[in-house]
Amino acid sequence: MKTFSAVTYNVLAQPFAHADRYPLSPPEALDPVRRRALLLNRIDELDADLLCLQEVEPTIYDELRARLETTHDAAYVQRGQRPDGLAVFARRPLFGGLEHHELHFASQRRGGDDLALIVQLTFDDRPLHVVCTHLAWQPESTPPAEHVGHRQMLELLAHRDATAPDATWVFAGDFNAISQSVVVATALERGMDESCRSQRPWDTCAINGRRRKIDYLLFSTGRLEPRPGVLPKLSRDTALPSLTEPSDHLPLRVGFSPVP
Repeated sequence: MKTFSAVTYNVLAQPFAHADRYPLSPPEALDPVRRRALLLNRIDELDADLLCLQEVEPTIYDELRARLETTHDAAYVQRGQRPDGLAVFARRPLFGGLEHHELHFASQRRGGDDLALIVQLTFDDRPLHVVCTHLAWQPESTPPAEHVGHRQMLELLAHRDATAPDATWVFAGDFNAISQSVVVATALERGMDESCRSQRPWDTCAINGRRRKIDYLLFSTGRLEPRPGVLPKLSRDTALPSLTEPSDHLPLRVGFSPVP
């Protein structure tokens, strides 16, 4: 039976890697030249069949595409006037030829340009659609009707239902929402499943002592069998970025096989 490995990873764009935001990180872990090398090597180590990246600067994308050009098809979209964007790399010939389009959310924070990169593939002779996105953050106390990230998730689900309701879907990215949030709950109520239910520890981010799971690989319920990888245990004293983890997020890896 065919299987594939999927990784979602917010790589932390360098313009956002300020020392005052990451007081626990050693200075060399935030140095642009050092961080760039650490990040590229970390992504190489992941060796993922399907790689979904957020906060990717164009120069990083260009270097990754050059490194992976013999093995992976690639797609990239930049977020308006921001310095970063979204990237997807899909291993050939495991997946069919990569096609992609962009979904610019109608729901936005003031001055924002939040969007999704949507890739169409085939896997095991079946259509596979992959969403790579970075949803807007708002406090958990925000009412659902006013929560921008929640409204963006509703847009993704509506797009799925309008364009390819019979395909298998994977929603990958930094959702800026904990697992009990209305953002994730809405996806689970509408036909998506959590690939990391059994994963412990499962926190993917630690900023200023706050451990949280905010990165996800959701998939169409009943279409795939997930096998989550192992994450290191984060603590209040964990420094991210570090000299071993160059982002403030951990890469989240899940193996998938099709359900017969």
